[in-house]
Amino acid sequence: MIYLYGLAEAGPSDVLPALEGAMGLQSALEVERIGSWSLIHSAQDDAEITPKRRLMLTHTKVLERLLPAAPVLPARFGLVAASVTEAARLIDAQHDQISAAFERIRGCVELGIRVSFDRQHALLATLEAEPALRRERDALSRRGAEAQYAMAEFGGRLADLLDRRRGVAQSALLDALRPVARDHVLRAPDNDTQVLRAEFLIEAGAQDAFIQALEEAAFSLPFAADARPEIQIIGPAPFYHFVHLHLTDQQSEVAA
Repeated sequence: MIYLYGLAEAGPSDVLPALEGAMGLQSALEVERIGSWSLIHSAQDDAEITPKRRLMLTHTKVLERLLPAAPVLPARFGLVAASVTEAARLIDAQHDQISAAFERIRGCVELGIRVSFDRQHALLATLEAEPALRRERDALSRRGAEAQYAMAEFGGRLADLLDRRRGVAQSALLDALRPVARDHVLRAPDNDTQVLRAEFLIEAGAQDAFIQALEEAAFSLPFAADARPEIQIIGPAPFYHFVHLHLTDQQSEVAA
């Protein structure tokens, strides 16, 4: 049995130097030419592959090593095949889908973007944006403990308004970034003041323009008044969110 890491759009001579000294989950990494592509794999026994952090990091690090060498369709964690021959047969059967996937990511990088603001500043800006809500808060604060239920209801309305403003800020960021990105995958925020959590597919040569557009748009947001945004850029990362290598006899798919 073999464990699969991904399929690279390059020959073994281009891929092997990037993997020098790296180990797979259970054994040394190997590269097999399949047409003009290279399958990265390692020997694997029949034991169950559990999603342990150490193993998942090993899988990801193999893909990260390959990023500078060639475009790679990442295999999902845990994907195995009976043999290289069997994997090659399944890959050959979906040649057109794989070619289209490589076309999609060729010359691109994947970046993860997180934009957040300090919660206290965001709440204050939300109250400033809604004077009636601010006056209600002041009135309730003067009533003391007897207003605890009314304060709970007020808190719910404030949270709803904060979330609506977060959505507006998210839309503004996406509008600014679409012209400098090929595609994106939007993800649920980690908290109510994270205005953007998304993965972007961008041309490798457009990274500087993308980051400049991101910073300009984030710093211009009125979401938290004058508070500075916290911007996190993750990557370049394997193309997990836009393409993948999935091999099966019944239905073969390489898609986002």
